Amino acid sequence: MTNNRDNIVIVDDVDKIPAKQKVKSILQTQGIKSILTLVLHEGTKIIGFIGLVTVKNLKRWPRHYSYLLNIARKIFLSAFAKSESEKIMYNERDLLSVTINSIQDGVISVNNEDLSIEIFNKGAEKITGYKKEEVLGKKLAEVLNLYNAEQIAIPMEEYLNPEKSENCNNEYRLLASNGSFKFISFTVSPAVFALEKPRTVIVIKDITESKKAEEEIKYLSYFDKLTGLYNRTYFEKQLAEIDKERNLPLSIIMADCNGLKIVNDAFGHDEGDRLLVHTARVLQRACCQEDIVARIGGDEFAIILPKVDQEAAYVVFQRIKEYCAEEKSLVVVPSLAMGIATKTSPDEDINRILKKAEDRMYSAKLSENKSTRSSVVLSLRKTLEERTHETEEHASRLRVLSTELGKRMGLNDSFLTELSLLAHLHDIGKIATPDSILNKPGKLTEEEWAIMKKHSEAGYRIAASSPELAFIADYILSHHERWDGTGYPEQLKHYQIPLQSRIIAVVDAYDAMTNPRVYKKLMTKEEALAELERCAGTQFDPAIVKTFVEMMREMQ
Repeated sequence: MTNNRDNIVIVDDVDKIPAKQKVKSILQTQGIKSILTLVLHEGTKIIGFIGLVTVKNLKRWPRHYSYLLNIARKIFLSAFAKSESEKIMYNERDLLSVTINSIQDGVISVNNEDLSIEIFNKGAEKITGYKKEEVLGKKLAEVLNLYNAEQIAIPMEEYLNPEKSENCNNEYRLLASNGSFKFISFTVSPAVFALEKPRTVIVIKDITESKKAEEEIKYLSYFDKLTGLYNRTYFEKQLAEIDKERNLPLSIIMADCNGLKIVNDAFGHDEGDRLLVHTARVLQRACCQEDIVARIGGDEFAIILPKVDQEAAYVVFQRIKEYCAEEKSLVVVPSLAMGIATKTSPDEDINRILKKAEDRMYSAKLSENKSTRSSVVLSLRKTLEERTHETEEHASRLRVLSTELGKRMGLNDSFLTELSLLAHLHDIGKIATPDSILNKPGKLTEEEWAIMKKHSEAGYRIAASSPELAFIADYILSHHERWDGTGYPEQLKHYQIPLQSRIIAVVDAYDAMTNPRVYKKLMTKEEALAELERCAGTQFDPAIVKTFVEMMREMQ
């Protein structure tokens, strides 16, 4: 066996191979007498052998056989290198495919010659709604339908122009396969491969959720969440921008929602919010599209009227009042105290005009305050009458009996006036009690009774919020207290209970027993008086019961 520097292995006679080498028996079994072999290398690594064998004994292999083997070796190594290169290429393509499909963003590759789609990853499928099988080979314009903010279609082809495509970045609305719109951003970049035609890679990103969040932040920055009107920030920004000579005359209306606190106290903030929403609707309805209507505070609104003089602004003012009167679906009719001011000269300071409108609004609120609050309370009382058995006749009977009883007890005129008003409004808090409880024909459950008992506190809050009623607020709160301290809401007893409340409690109980109620059997007057006497000292002040019974028997 011989070797040379060309890595040629020659075995002239197989029989001469040492017996301990396994290769000898293998060769002999096949009848091989002589071999000529070349070692195949890839760098320093042996990757195989190529050679010739013969069944004859050769003392020497002809030289041209070595030459032919060298040629064969070169051909084989060249083929092997190409195979390995292709294997690497295929592996890289598989890796690229897996990588592209694992990307959440959409990746689309198009042939620049005909703009046909060649790559369409899973991210692109999810964003567009199209499957890869549907779009491969199709024109890009058939799949990516883009629109700008004005709903104008944007041709993708213009972004594939080499002069424009270099890393361009854009945001548009995409029409998906199901007809819905998504906000997307996309980048377009050229892709040049050796020995291949140029292509363009488009990466699209679904930014719908971030766009919604952005729009919500923008909305909250400029709009009032409750009413949908502009907020104070936007109002002040627009006032500065509109304050130009071309917009003169420029009028401002400031408005304050009357009765909001009473409604909040009587019905809770949900009903107060409804009042604000309906008020906002009235203001929008009364104004033009060019006008700026804003909620600038809890119960304050402001309107900017460009190119509107004082007289025209007053027309808007009157229209608002008319529209308020038409709102019948609320527990109280919306009412606004308003002030108007107009800028007629470029030299006038817009902030002074705003202050003037605000001052006039507050002046109107002060002058209208008493009548407005009274009308709100009367509106609540009317609503209560419509919802329950608490009729005007019931209030009138209580007023007559309580003032007559007060006279019998030697009370002064001021006290009698309080009794008269208390007779009319002692149950005003029931306006906040659900109809299902107020008009239930049977006995109330424990939960229903707990809700019913809250009407004293609701009535207190309503009266306390109105200066002309505040002096009877404590009497309203206490009119269901009992002489023995087992009443509600504060468990007052004896003389801790205001005298006015003790009087109304007796008179109201008598009227309830002697007039039809959905939940009680009607009594005769004598039966009712006997019941009062039975409860004297526990439920009622015994001295007041004694005087009242005597008065009623005398009147009979």
